[in-house]
Amino acid sequence: MKVLEDSLTDFLWDKIFNSYEFYPSTKENDKPWIKIPIENKTYRMNSLWNAEQEALINSFFEQVIPGDMYALNWQHDCFSYSTKEKIPFRYNYYDEKRDCNVYFPTYYPDGDYYFFFNHSFNLGIFGHPWRKEIKVMGKNLIDMFEKNRVYLDLEEVNL
Repeated sequence: MKVLEDSLTDFLWDKIFNSYEFYPSTKENDKPWIKIPIENKTYRMNSLWNAEQEALINSFFEQVIPGDMYALNWQHDCFSYSTKEKIPFRYNYYDEKRDCNVYFPTYYPDGDYYFFFNHSFNLGIFGHPWRKEIKVMGKNLIDMFEKNRVYLDLEEVNL
């Protein structure tokens, strides 16, 4: 796991804003919060995920993404990481160089927008904290979420 440089973080957020029409907001409105340009499915998350559910989702990524992924946390540190690293649930550490705490986001968006996707931008999940929604991108990943929907306590959202 590595904290991304500001220039790469800015590039990734620019891509999300421009290509995915990301619209962060704390207000309910009719405007879509993000538009995923390839096959995707939206789920409502009915309960917080525990460490076992988070590990299951990591295993999905490990199966479909052979290389590194990005983990974007809106208005906070963003990361590049490998799913093979097995980053602990709710992982954080103190960064002495920057004199701050660093928090790796969970797959469940528990307060901020959390986005996880591969470097090719064709597989990933995008989480909205207030709507308690995730959008799963890419057929293989969608299939894995569908097979485990009951265990993850997900409800399909028809848009």
